[in-house]
Amino acid sequence: MTRTRTKTSFAALAVMTLLAAACSNVSSSTPPGGSGSASVPDNSGTTINIAISPWQGSAANVAIAKKLLEDKLGYTVKTTNIDEYAQFPALANGTLDATLEVWPSGHAKDYSKYISSNNGVVDGGKLGVIGQIGWWIPTYMVDAHPELASWEGLKQDASMFQTAESGSAGQILDGDPSYVTFDQAIADNLGLNLKVVYGGSEDAELTALKTAYASQSPILMYFWTPHWAQSKYQLSMIKLPAVTPACTDAAANDPSKYACAYPRDDLYKAFNQDLQTKAPAAFAFLSAMSYTNDDQNGVALDIHDGMAPADAAQKWIDANPTVWQPWVDAGLAAQPA
Repeated sequence: MTRTRTKTSFAALAVMTLLAAACSNVSSSTPPGGSGSASVPDNSGTTINIAISPWQGSAANVAIAKKLLEDKLGYTVKTTNIDEYAQFPALANGTLDATLEVWPSGHAKDYSKYISSNNGVVDGGKLGVIGQIGWWIPTYMVDAHPELASWEGLKQDASMFQTAESGSAGQILDGDPSYVTFDQAIADNLGLNLKVVYGGSEDAELTALKTAYASQSPILMYFWTPHWAQSKYQLSMIKLPAVTPACTDAAANDPSKYACAYPRDDLYKAFNQDLQTKAPAAFAFLSAMSYTNDDQNGVALDIHDGMAPADAAQKWIDANPTVWQPWVDAGLAAQPA
């Protein structure tokens, strides 16, 4: 009996040891927070360089993609801060591998030159985020001056937006000078006494908005959705003339003739043409990446409020596995055996 028990104990111990080793291997190779059905491939020898444009929505996109590409697909990810125009030549020559947020209203010429002409860049598909650039004012101004709901009201009220920087004209506060903008052309072509003044950054615009809002002062801004500021402040977009074929042509060929509202932007991604060969799993993952305005806004607000981008991304990842898991699954399916 004693001998039999001893042999059984050794056998049981051996089985337990094998099981523990197997569990240890699965635990170390299963993506944290993933479905548990696939291991993380070792793609660490391949670096993916992703562009970050100078606004918080772009930073939110990249933070999420970076975290998942590293943790679930095993890549090394580098990020590069670059303006939205400079990113296209960098994509074409391979300095950048991907950009995750292109606003098509300002890049018709780039799309034609680099993507349609097969000049080093491929369309990476829709991001899922819908953008709208426009002229925005606090809603308290529309309440006090209902005519400001439309651009015609600016003909009589432009003087209320005068600043030291704009002189005798009313000021349109823009952000980073690298942003896609037709504001001065719109004002000039509509006969509005307005002058574009660049704040220098998204943060500068937000600081000016916060200051104006606190004192209920006039402010006219180039701004956009999606943005978390829309939920923090009551803002109204001034109605500009509807987009015409002439304005669409002007946007691509002669921006000085632009005289319409900004079109609705279905944001898209763009990749270096060799990304699919260089990193097939990353290409498939980024092609599948798609989420909503609300998703982006939540991550962008956390970053704005001081959370590290990686932490803001992880917070969103923890709360939204059903959104991102299909992206990862697409990447794993494309991973070479």
